[in-house]
Amino acid sequence: MLAQSLGEALPDDLVSVERDRTMSDRMRGRPGEISKIVAKLGEQQMTLAVRNGQPSAEICRAVRGVVLSRQTVPIGEWAAALASALVAYAGQNAQAAQALRKLVAGS
Repeated sequence: MLAQSLGEALPDDLVSVERDRTMSDRMRGRPGEISKIVAKLGEQQMTLAVRNGQPSAEICRAVRGVVLSRQTVPIGEWAAALASALVAYAGQNAQAAQALRKLVAGS
């Protein structure tokens, strides 16, 4: 649900979603299970992935596509950091502000 909401609310260059597709998924035209969500907001790159069946959250500092620091954090801290980064980004970008309102309103 998070991947779909972020993907619909923000431009494609800010959010990427990776999926694991089995052979069965490919044969039946299914998209597969989401394995990773990456949100890039300014110098922050926030990653939420599933590893060995467990969620893993990272907050990275990236400049020009190069990750300078990486920190594994609890999911709650990751969500709070994502919300804070979205608010900061929306303050600088009118389109992002509209997308954030849409994401929060759930419409």
